[in-house]
Amino acid sequence: MDKSLFGIIRTIGVGAFGEVTLVRKLDTQHLYAMKTLRKSDVLRRNQVAHVKAERDILAEADNEWVVRLYYSFQDTDNLYFVMDYIPGGDLMSLLISKGIFEESLAQFYIAELTCAVESVHRMGFIHRDIKPDNILIDRDGHIKLTDFGLCTGFRWTHDSKYYQDTSCQCELFKGQVCGCDDRGRPLERRRKGNVRCLAHSLVGTPNYIAPEVLLRTGYTQLCDWWSVGVILYEMLVGQPPFLATTPAETQYKVVNWATTLRIPSQMDIPNSAVDLISKLCTDQSRRLGKGGAQEVKSHPFLNSVNFEAGLRRITAPFIPKIRHPTDTSNFDPCDGDKMNDPTDSSPFDSNQFHGFFEFTFRRFFDDAYNPDGGPVYV
Repeated sequence: MDKSLFGIIRTIGVGAFGEVTLVRKLDTQHLYAMKTLRKSDVLRRNQVAHVKAERDILAEADNEWVVRLYYSFQDTDNLYFVMDYIPGGDLMSLLISKGIFEESLAQFYIAELTCAVESVHRMGFIHRDIKPDNILIDRDGHIKLTDFGLCTGFRWTHDSKYYQDTSCQCELFKGQVCGCDDRGRPLERRRKGNVRCLAHSLVGTPNYIAPEVLLRTGYTQLCDWWSVGVILYEMLVGQPPFLATTPAETQYKVVNWATTLRIPSQMDIPNSAVDLISKLCTDQSRRLGKGGAQEVKSHPFLNSVNFEAGLRRITAPFIPKIRHPTDTSNFDPCDGDKMNDPTDSSPFDSNQFHGFFEFTFRRFFDDAYNPDGGPVYV
């Protein structure tokens, strides 16, 4: 495999040391999303373990809640993930567009997100970065999780300490170790516009990260359920509960959640939603989800959801507008020249690329079946 097998249509996401482009495989005409990461930046920013975990979960995932990986390969300079193209954009764009969700829409997305998180946990992984940017909306209005760059499993190759020191020098935890990963993410969307958009554009902002992850006091899969509670809050209130102008201020609010988490009483938010938020955004010793996803599914806020019937079989309350197969209008416009900027990356000797062995993957039915992106002949 190499990148010459694909024709680039346009860039749909640009990040700290990579980009995502809509591409067409030239022999089959199938559409895919190709995520490209520079090896030098992955090494320099100590992200080898995270990239390995992302590759593993995407290769192993075979369910309706996770974006499907078709190929992963590498060349001298870059790593490539070739995945489903999900044309409906992400949940963050929808939040910015709508401002506040109606109760029924919030209920629908939280129900689907609960199933998605459950599927990741069943595979033995912890996502650690559940946030609206990483929740894609497919052409039928249902969600899929993406961007597993902070995902971790229980394998030695997913542990950063095997590659490099992971100490952080951020303002709040100067000289200590924290979980903010402020040095950059594999992909961090950058938005311009109002204050809410700006707050989300801060690289490494921990608005959705559980306090135990930030404090490195020991965490389990329960940290993902915290993130679900934060997202529900944002859907109903219009902004995340720990919003601040800098990552350090947000971190402070998150780790001091007991005094900083406030649900506006003047807003007409259902009592059941308030109760679910308070039971998810709490200390992990008593957080809902300790007994598995069924605890969340059984909460009164989701009482009207028929999980047994299969959520993806029902008509979603919001269907994105997709005008043609290569429509990218549901994604933010972005500059695709970042990958070609030689000043944006420090060189590494090719002998240091040993960390990327066993990266190559090809899904065995790839050319015959591409449910979301093709086959398309345009």
